[in-house]
Amino acid sequence: MLHQNQLRRLEAIDRWLREIRDSEEFSQLEYSPDVMLGDAIQAVGELLYEHESYDYKPTNFTDQEWHSYLEQKPVMHIRRVKNWRKKINSFILDAASEVAILSLLTTSFMVVGTIFCHGVDRIEESRGDQYQPTWIYNAKIFEGSAIASIAVFLGASLTGACVAGDKNDD
Repeated sequence: MLHQNQLRRLEAIDRWLREIRDSEEFSQLEYSPDVMLGDAIQAVGELLYEHESYDYKPTNFTDQEWHSYLEQKPVMHIRRVKNWRKKINSFILDAASEVAILSLLTTSFMVVGTIFCHGVDRIEESRGDQYQPTWIYNAKIFEGSAIASIAVFLGASLTGACVAGDKNDD
């Protein structure tokens, strides 16, 4: 069962919806959604009728009294404050996961570059006497970059695992 404060608010909603529906501005909108204001008014009216208790007497507030009664009350915001250690752990975990993802992406591009350079080097090698080993040097650069990127991934994963393992110690 709704308590008296909720019933008063429903009455205010009912009155406001009727005011909007009957206003000139609303009639000029040519607004026809799936659910009409009339449906909303009917739903609120049925809810009020259904929950009207025997000892409840609707009050006859004026509009100004209703507005002042239903004005926004100050809201107390409760913030959950993390201590500095949890903030640092969270920051390190986020950074480690980002670095690990980026290093895997970099590794995949470097591997593709290595394969491409080896392929072009094979094509150049088939020329015979005109062969110059420039593509094999590029392949070695990509290979070294891929190995370095794998090392970064392993380092980031290890760091993340160490920080995440620290949570279970508390």
